[in-house]
Amino acid sequence: MTSGSSAPAPSVRRPVLVGAVGKVAEAATLALLATVVPRVLGPAEYGRFSVALTVVTLGSLAMTLGGSTTLSRFVPAASPADRAALAVALTLRLARNRAALFAAPVLAGAALAVLVPAVFPPLVVVCVLVALGLNVAVTLVLQADLGLGRAAGWCLRYPVQNAVLVLVVLVLHDDLGLAGAALAILASAVAGAAVAVAASGPLRAGAGRRVPLPDGALRFGLLQAAGGAATQFVHRGGVLAVVLLTGSAVQTGFAALPIGIALAATYAVAQLFTVALPALTARADGEPALRRLAGILLAPVALGAVGAALVVDAVVPVVFGEAYAAAAATFVPAIAMVVLAPVNALLVQASALRMRPDAVLYAGLAGAAAFVAACLALVPGAGAAGATTAALVGTAVTALVSLLLLPRAVGARLALGTAAAVAAVLVLG
Repeated sequence: MTSGSSAPAPSVRRPVLVGAVGKVAEAATLALLATVVPRVLGPAEYGRFSVALTVVTLGSLAMTLGGSTTLSRFVPAASPADRAALAVALTLRLARNRAALFAAPVLAGAALAVLVPAVFPPLVVVCVLVALGLNVAVTLVLQADLGLGRAAGWCLRYPVQNAVLVLVVLVLHDDLGLAGAALAILASAVAGAAVAVAASGPLRAGAGRRVPLPDGALRFGLLQAAGGAATQFVHRGGVLAVVLLTGSAVQTGFAALPIGIALAATYAVAQLFTVALPALTARADGEPALRRLAGILLAPVALGAVGAALVVDAVVPVVFGEAYAAAAATFVPAIAMVVLAPVNALLVQASALRMRPDAVLYAGLAGAAAFVAACLALVPGAGAAGATTAALVGTAVTALVSLLLLPRAVGARLALGTAAAVAAVLVLG
């Protein structure tokens, strides 16, 4: 698991602390994105803005998933002299593989802009595609930086991007409408690129050096990416499901709001596990450390979720405006989904430590299948509430299948505590 060095096992405290600070900063910007922007745009315009943002976010995640886990698993295990070169080599291989994937949305966007420009304005399509490409490049660079044990750029990226996104969309929306929102998404991607450039210094030391890729690294990355893509489909597909199955911009906005907030909380938890993996790769007690971290996080997450479920009906119209009062019911399944975040994050990292990327893939596919079935059954009649319920179903199935494939990764107390908290949210909400 290690490079054979006799150095003491690295501590996970520093990367977890950096991750926590980054997520606090990100939470501040997400609060503006989740409250001020919906209030200013209104449900219909916010729904259209959310679709464009979802395409960029889901597309960039789908094309870079598995990279952070792969680099964090294999780079720290190499000799210190080879780590930068290995990070660069793995990143270039990942970039080459993703280039073919990027061609698909480019061709689809070009066709839509030419064939139905009234629905897909060319300026909006260009902004979305350029933003997608920049976000993919930014993620690849910062994944490599994280593999070197440097978490600051990884954790700073989204607070910066969110702040720029909120500022520019508020400045441009009144005059430019959807085009202004698309330009804001592009400006956010440019800001992320600036963060990546600033963080890429240590990687340049490895440029030009040839090192062999570790055995199994490419297969590991491929399976992690495929499983991660399935999970992202469950997390973010609800907004697109509402568009396709209801055609309602208002219901799309109602779905985008709780899903966006729930995912912000989910990824805040997941990031603490992600930034800890490079250190845990070099430790013999990696899985016990993951269980301790999950147990520490579950208590505040569960208490916060139960409290949110109790007050959601009163809080939603006050925070987001009366136009969103009817969306309160859509929040409860999304809140319950957050409770599953510590266990799901633990299982992803445990699969990496055990070199079992197939577990991530199979669990993700099972969750995606459950999500699709729930969407088809619920969204046509229940709209946004059906979409958030489907996301919860898919996330829960992912966790259950992972528990079966990775025995003893999660202790009984942690599993039962998570299930009890989810049930409490659904009953009280």
